[in-house]
Amino acid sequence: MKKIKILYVEDEINLRQNHTFYIQNNFLAVVYEASDGIEGLTLYKKYQPDIIITDLSMPNMCGLEMIEQIREDDKNTKIIVFSAHSDQEILLRAIKLNLTDYKIKPLKRAALYEVVEKTIALLEEKKIIYFSQNCYFDLVQKVLFEHEKPIKLTKNETLLLEALIAQSNILLSTPELFNAVWDYEKEYSLDSIRTLIKKLRKKLPQNTIENIYGGGYKLHTL
Repeated sequence: MKKIKILYVEDEINLRQNHTFYIQNNFLAVVYEASDGIEGLTLYKKYQPDIIITDLSMPNMCGLEMIEQIREDDKNTKIIVFSAHSDQEILLRAIKLNLTDYKIKPLKRAALYEVVEKTIALLEEKKIIYFSQNCYFDLVQKVLFEHEKPIKLTKNETLLLEALIAQSNILLSTPELFNAVWDYEKEYSLDSIRTLIKKLRKKLPQNTIENIYGGGYKLHTL
């Protein structure tokens, strides 16, 4: 079985080494260590880890800045924050970064085990999402298939489909879907998200995306 790759970014050397030793002795994982956000970004690009564990307050580059740079191109890598910070402003900023978990330090070993175990379980969940017997989306390749032939999606269509899949069979509002695609960088436009949904619908089986009047949209999967 393949080892899980974990990047641990923490400037407290003893804590980082202690947690790294514990993780590698309790999970089938290899842990790469970084002491700040700059080193963390370097190791992220080099090793492409499955999971990132990071502190927030570090010299040279803080954890939030590192995560924000990673999230510019990578919305899927599992990221866990261990931090002494609990103030609302930082929490709100972190929530927008699609974190897997946020734990307040100090962290007991039982809690460390639990959060790593839970995150590894998320990695092992199914990677194929079926919309019909012949149409499915490969979450790893980010490709839509119908009768085993790839269906071309634009970048925004892919982002929209991933957002719907993340909350499949759950009603999502148009602002939520809009922000998932344009990441708060564009002023909200109902017409823009409606047009994008219309285009995506044409590439999926009929009734896969349901329009709930006055509410939003819901994705139906098998």
